[in-house]
Amino acid sequence: MSERLERQNAAIIGLLAGGTIGLPTISKIVCGGKRNPRAYLKVYNALDGAIGVTELAKLAGVSQPTMSVVLRNWEEQGIVYNVGTSSKPHYHRLLYLPAMKTEKAKTR
Repeated sequence: MSERLERQNAAIIGLLAGGTIGLPTISKIVCGGKRNPRAYLKVYNALDGAIGVTELAKLAGVSQPTMSVVLRNWEEQGIVYNVGTSSKPHYHRLLYLPAMKTEKAKTR
């Protein structure tokens, strides 16, 4: 598939996801209940289909088995899709999530 077609498909998927699931819901799934929500946000935004689970685990500061469970959960909830194989998954996000606001910024 050409790079242009891949970018076009990513844009369409992002528009559909934003309109159907919505940023708040995806953000809640990604960051909700996590000890380090910023790390998981960073992982989600890094999901471009090229990074393996082990690298993503390092990015989040968790074990590879933990990251595998999180990614499978995200896939089941429909916020990522696997562009790799079942034995060597490579996940892609639906859309880019904006950075989290700090507590100080929330109170203003």
